[in-house]
Amino acid sequence: APELGPQDVVVPFDVGEPARARARGIAGDLQTSQQKIRALVAAMFDPAVFGLRYASRVTSDAAETLRLREGNCLALASVFVGLARAVGLEARYIDASTRVHEIVHGDDGITVTSGHVTAMVDTGNGKVGLDFARMGPVVWYRTLDDVEALAHFYNNRGFERIDEARGAGAPVEWAAAEQDFRRAVRVEPGFARAWNNLGIAAQAVGRDDDAERAFREAMRRDRGLVAARNNLGGLLLRGGDVDAALEVLEAASRLRSAGPHVLYNLALARLRSGDRDGAVDALRRSSGAGYPRATRLLDRLASM
Repeated sequence: APELGPQDVVVPFDVGEPARARARGIAGDLQTSQQKIRALVAAMFDPAVFGLRYASRVTSDAAETLRLREGNCLALASVFVGLARAVGLEARYIDASTRVHEIVHGDDGITVTSGHVTAMVDTGNGKVGLDFARMGPVVWYRTLDDVEALAHFYNNRGFERIDEARGAGAPVEWAAAEQDFRRAVRVEPGFARAWNNLGIAAQAVGRDDDAERAFREAMRRDRGLVAARNNLGGLLLRGGDVDAALEVLEAASRLRSAGPHVLYNLALARLRSGDRDGAVDALRRSSGAGYPRATRLLDRLASM
């Protein structure tokens, strides 16, 4: 991203020279990669050394994580990668998001799907996966290069700006969140989830044309990304283009990972197109999957 200067981005795994020197002191006399890995992980969580703890909603770079003494899976992975590389280990980020299926539906229509980023070391004799969130053995993963890890950092940080403001009942700083999402796609243009989030931010400040372009770019980058299709369908429906919205939402509902929020929006589109029976069918399926908004609308239709 040549238009971004060094002052515009962070290096997530830069722990700083004092921490690197400390890591070398901890692992310097150890012979094997396994011994070095165990020693560094123990030091990370030892109150007398780095004293870190897991905190699910704290995305920070490695230096800030060491200062705060807490961080989420990405933040802790960044610390480990920085410390491990300081002692000569071949440490990488890995994306194990397919292991996580936590979906939270808010009354305001926001749907959040959680992913999982952690770290791995290639010892030469095998690969050692680490899981600081203690979610269990990693059974599937994809290795991330450092640029992809940086994109995840900005994508996470943008989401946390939104999440923290909503949790505190404060106005969301959408401009700052949008800047984070935009940096994510600038450094990694193929990051479909960040394109989707960029669309959400643009829509929140009333730039629907920009939002539509971002959602379509997310769909182009990942044809199986349900969120972008769902968000685009909702945007088109609110803009009055019922036929286009219906086409997008019907396609989204057929994807394997489509959730009840997609069925709910599909029901709204079917209602607007005059297909009451089709809407009721979608609402029943959505309500059966535990989506409260679908249950409320289904009850309202039944009483009419």
